Amino acid sequence: MKPAEYRDGDAPLVSVVMPVFNGERFIGEALDSVFAQTYHRFEVIVVDDGSTDGTLDIVATYGDRLRVFRQQNQGNATARNRGVEMARGEWTAQLDADDWWDATKLEKQARYLNGADVIYTAALNFGDSSRVEDITFANADCPEGDVFDELIMANFVPHSSVLMRTCLVRQIGGYDETLRSIVDWDLLLRLSGAGARFAACCEPLTHYRWRAASVSRNHRRTSEDRLSVVERALDSPRGRLVSTTRKRKAVAEVWRTSAWFAAEQDNWTAVRWYARAIAIWPFSVSGWRELLRATLHLFGISRERLLN
Repeated sequence: MKPAEYRDGDAPLVSVVMPVFNGERFIGEALDSVFAQTYHRFEVIVVDDGSTDGTLDIVATYGDRLRVFRQQNQGNATARNRGVEMARGEWTAQLDADDWWDATKLEKQARYLNGADVIYTAALNFGDSSRVEDITFANADCPEGDVFDELIMANFVPHSSVLMRTCLVRQIGGYDETLRSIVDWDLLLRLSGAGARFAACCEPLTHYRWRAASVSRNHRRTSEDRLSVVERALDSPRGRLVSTTRKRKAVAEVWRTSAWFAAEQDNWTAVRWYARAIAIWPFSVSGWRELLRATLHLFGISRERLLN
């Protein structure tokens, strides 16, 4: 059976791109969730970014149901760009090798193809996720249309959930390979800034795995990238239309978010970054509350006690 079950000669409508580096623990689950989709007009492209474990052995068991590209380790952005270059579909879906999809994910997103350029879903968080909500957008309040003003404040789009028009991703130059992290947020901001219209399926059709060893946990490096991405977005033609107040809030949110992640392992850094956020935007009640928690945690009062 062909992976997409479409007629010979037809092109797949969706190209599923899966970048992977040493993903032997989870990639089978991710791929199984793709091939279990109730929507079938897709192809699968696995880009192996120099894995040294058994990833390729597992991928090989899927035979000609997918295409594989192997490269020396060059990073997440390069792997994603290679997948987009190889894509034959009008739409590109990104799925990290440690996440997985509900069987109806692509079918339900396909209902939004007309009139949208980026389609995302809510996500169910699992794994090392004690500090986050179980489900994103539990209130079903998903930003749509021109989402730049919302997106500049936070990356609310689970990247393993997105469907994007392939031609638009290529037109804006794909993922920024100079960034070491958060390449997804940067890409989405540039798409939105270029006029892409977003649509949302607010069901949690994407299962997002939080892992302590993930790239995003390199807090100092990620904070630098986060600030660079926001400053560049605000300096774009679309970003210059953002109000001064929102610009200050956006930069403050960079430091608040960075502090939130750092607080897991480095409360001194978290306190400094929370203080920096408040110096930029002192009107955030949650910012003051989080600064207090991080400060008290330095004196032996556990975060769990503070949250109870």
